Amino acid sequence: MRINLTLEAILGKFAPGPGQDCELPRPMTVGQLIGHLGIPESQVMFAIVDGQMANLDTMLHENASVSLCPYICGG
Repeated sequence: MRINLTLEAILGKFAPGPGQDCELPRPMTVGQLIGHLGIPESQVMFAIVDGQMANLDTMLHENASVSLCPYICGG
């Protein structure tokens, strides 16, 4: 299953490869995607799927546009 994946800011280091197309071995939820990528769940502030806020139980579909955003600290 293919999705369009954007990993914002520091989450970019977990990208599975160059570009934004990501091939998944099976259908999965946002939470399962985070685990599949090896991202600690505590580092993800929110997820957006097809332009809508999503939760960990949101099921992804073929060609979904997924963006994962980290917590941001500043000073």
